[in-house]
Amino acid sequence: MLDKRVSRVNSFLIKLLSIILFTTHYKYCWRFCLSITMTQAKSDKRSGELRADGNVFYIKRQFFDALLKYNESLCYAEVDTENAGLVYANRSAVYFEMKLFDKAIKNIELAKLHKYPEKNFEILDRRATKCNEMKGDRDTTSDPWNLFKLTYPANKAVPFIADCLELKESEKYGRHIITNKPLKVGDVVSIETPFCSVLLSESKFVEVPPANIYQRCSNCLQDSTLDLIPCSTCTKAMFCSQECLETSYKRYHRYECPVMDELLSSGSVHIALRLFFIALSTFDGSIETVEKFFGENERKPTTVFDVVSSSSENEKNRTRLLAITSLMASKKLFSLHQHGRILSNHPRLKSVWEFHQEFIESFIQKLCRISDLNFHGIFGGSLQEREQNQKTLPNDLQQSIGTGSLLFASLVNHSCVNNLLRTCVQGKVIYVVCRPVPNGAQLFDCYKTNFMKQRKAERQARLFKDFGFPCDCEACALNFPSPPALTFKDVKLLKFAKKADEEILTLPRGKAVEKYRECCDALERNNRNYPCIELCFLQTTIAKFLLNHARPAILIP
Repeated sequence: MLDKRVSRVNSFLIKLLSIILFTTHYKYCWRFCLSITMTQAKSDKRSGELRADGNVFYIKRQFFDALLKYNESLCYAEVDTENAGLVYANRSAVYFEMKLFDKAIKNIELAKLHKYPEKNFEILDRRATKCNEMKGDRDTTSDPWNLFKLTYPANKAVPFIADCLELKESEKYGRHIITNKPLKVGDVVSIETPFCSVLLSESKFVEVPPANIYQRCSNCLQDSTLDLIPCSTCTKAMFCSQECLETSYKRYHRYECPVMDELLSSGSVHIALRLFFIALSTFDGSIETVEKFFGENERKPTTVFDVVSSSSENEKNRTRLLAITSLMASKKLFSLHQHGRILSNHPRLKSVWEFHQEFIESFIQKLCRISDLNFHGIFGGSLQEREQNQKTLPNDLQQSIGTGSLLFASLVNHSCVNNLLRTCVQGKVIYVVCRPVPNGAQLFDCYKTNFMKQRKAERQARLFKDFGFPCDCEACALNFPSPPALTFKDVKLLKFAKKADEEILTLPRGKAVEKYRECCDALERNNRNYPCIELCFLQTTIAKFLLNHARPAILIP
């Protein structure tokens, strides 16, 4: 009966709002609507429904879908009720069945901490005992980080890149990266954590995994085999650890939490606002200090190489923020209507927006224009295990899970015949050498266009449209033919390359690593013949391997 009354009240409110839309200025109506719908509230009823859905999947042994429902259920569980405890207990059962006994024990402990009924503790205790008895039964899968390690010692100033990399600047190339040592195919030269990254919930441009926000940490984008903990206030953020939760709250989530639903549907707006929130937190919430700092340093060119390793984390963050605002901006003008809606109705930032709107709009506009050219997609492999008779699909290897600001990668210039390949592991972006790079030569990434995929005219047009420069890279200057027109130089190598390309995704992990190293060696030895069809096959094989190897070590059935 109560539900029907609530429904009638909601219908009345909707009709009333429709009338207001036509009789008053739209902005007042928007403010009223946003004050109601800015973020979804916790609901034990909704949590219970989601948990029940998860139980159905658990019975069917569809553990991936079960864990997703349990995670969403956790996000909706109200604080200080037994719902969260029940979900953690159910999640422990999934991990027990998967023989992930450490995770099962962890979730048993969380269940007890979150008001799981004491009368049923015996059930959890028996499960914990079995976990301790059976530890070690599961085969350990090789860790992708065994392969993805810097080939050279770390740079002292920028510890996530190899010490052989240097920043240079010239009139022709602007700021760019060179190596002071010869680099071989397969060398790992950087493993970068984005200064700021956001999980995608939806996108107009790329396919986003369903329920992505319940699959990965909102802070570092790690999946943790879906073993995540929820924000205690909003329903749309989960974290891989208490440390990540606290870090995110300190940096930005205290501002995002009340408006999380709106942010997740805002596309590129989200990362610009998150950077603004990080800037605000870096200066202890003082918008006046933020405005003064960026005003005084507006003309000071800064890069990640200017971060002083001995300085405090707060000082490092100030330098990193300057490095972001020093990046090249596109000439586009972005509509800030959505930013304004969010900030003008934000429970903590209304007055900040009211008195500093001009600066905030200018700052966010700049971040949007910089993000248009410099921010990178973050990818991750599917966490779901395919059945034995199903082939691994391209989307299993590389799903668009987020976007991030990469201070080092943004300094790497483009070439249509790049000598670096980019792959992502648990939210980190890794550069691997895919062609020999001599001492003193520049490192190149690929900005959307590659001679193996597009003809010169198409590449040139797209690069000029998106980035505003005419490309004169090696492939464009020498007019490299596209693969249909490429010839082969070595029949034996061509057969090896084709076979490697066909089997690289089907080999056991250890054998695949061996084959990958063989392909790297073959590319290194035969680089003088580039470009030819067999070397292009080898590069494609290496790219496939890197994506596959970067997938989570543990897949969920």
